[in-house]
Formats: sequence, structure tokens, C-alpha cells
Amino acid sequence: MGTLGTNITNALNLQDVELANAMNELRSNPGNMNTFLQQRRGELYNTVASEHSDSFGKVFGDLQRATDTTKNILYYHVRNKDLANIQNNSVDKASFEARNASYDNQNARRQFEINQWTAGNKTDTLFVLQLFFIYFTLTAPLLYALNAGMIPSSVFYGVTGFISIAIVLTLIVRYQYTSKTRDNHLWNRRRFATMGPPVLPNCPAVTGVVADFLENTSQTISSAETAAANMASQNLSYLANQAQSFSAGIGGTAPA
Repeated sequence: MGTLGTNITNALNLQDVELANAMNELRSNPGNMNTFLQQRRGELYNTVASEHSDSFGKVFGDLQRATDTTKNILYYHVRNKDLANIQNNSVDKASFEARNASYDNQNARRQFEINQWTAGNKTDTLFVLQLFFIYFTLTAPLLYALNAGMIPSSVFYGVTGFISIAIVLTLIVRYQYTSKTRDNHLWNRRRFATMGPPVLPNCPAVTGVVADFLENTSQTISSAETAAANMASQNLSYLANQAQSFSAGIGGTAPA
């Protein structure tokens, strides 16, 4: 039993021999050669046609799948656009309702201010009419007493003049307050003058005290630094003298 390489070589040689025998046989018989060529041509044509058909089927399938994907993407786009339109409609509706609510709120607030102003103005008018009613109520008995000779004319004119002055001053004050001081929107609110910026305090005495304190502090620090320097120089001089004395004493007791 030969090796694997020897067996392969023998098999290839046998195939070459068989191929050579088949070629010789076909050359010797032209009919078989034509039949063989037609058979191979037909097989080759069928193979090429099958491969082209498979390729066309694959390409057509890919095209169909790509078309379906494009259609799905378009459907998704249309759906998203519809959802966006629905959301925009909801937002627009909410914005419209919010604007209407704000407008109605402002109208209701302004109507409340108008109603309050109208009611206050009518009450003020009623107050003025009550003043005139009080004036005529007090003046009528005095006028009857004057005509009857019960009181002198000085008393009548004094009392009626005092009441008239009081009523006129009251009307002037009320008109002045309504036209100048009362708020234009709310009857019970008052307008105040525009306030200026706050006045900064001007305290030169405090500034002088702070400056004197800083100056005294700086002088104290300078004096302390000078005293510390003098003390340090004195200590150094004392230590130098003590060292010299100690050295002299050691030198005098040393052996010759």
C-alpha cells in the first residue's frame, strides 16, 4: 500500500489516461463528438441561463425589498407628519385657550375695577347729596326762626356761613383727592409721589474717629516694632559680653 502522495499521482495519471482515451474515441467517431459538443453546449447554456435567472431573481427580490422598505419609510414619514400635525393642533388649541383665558381674566379684572370705581363714585355722590340735605335741613329751621323774629340775623348768617364753608371745604377736599391722589383703576387705592434714591448719611465725625483710630493703631504698631528691635539689640549685646567674659575666664584658668 503506497503513500498518499503516490495514490494521488496514480489517480491523476488514470484520469489523464481516461481523458486521452475519451478524446481519441471522440476523434475517431465524429458523430459522438458532435453529440458530446451539443450535450455540453446545452448543459452550459442551461447552467448560464439558470445562473442568470437566479441572479435576476435575487436582484428583483432585493429591489422589491428595497421598494417595500422605501414604502414603509414613506408610511412612517406620513404617520409622523400626521402625529406632528395632531400635536401642533393640540398646542395651538391650548395656546388659543390660554390667550382667551388671559384675555377674559384681564377683562374681568378691569370690569371689577370699573364696577368698584362706579360704586365708589356713586357713594361719593350720595355723600355730597347728603351734605346738601343736611345743609337745607339745618338752614330751613333757622330761616323760619329768622322770619319769625326768634333769632337775630347775625346768628342766622353766622351758622349758615359756617355750615356753607364746611361743606365747600369738604367738596374741595373730596374733588382734590379724587382728581389728584386717588388711583385711576382702584377706588380704594391711593397714588403716592415717586420716591427718589435713598439719602446716604454724611457723618464726618465718624470718619474722623475711624481715621484717628487707624492713625493711633499704626503709631502703636510702629512703637512696638521699635521697642522690640531695641530689646533684641540689647539682648544681643548682653550675650556678646557674656561670651567674651566666659572666653576670658576659660583662657585664664587654662594650664601653661
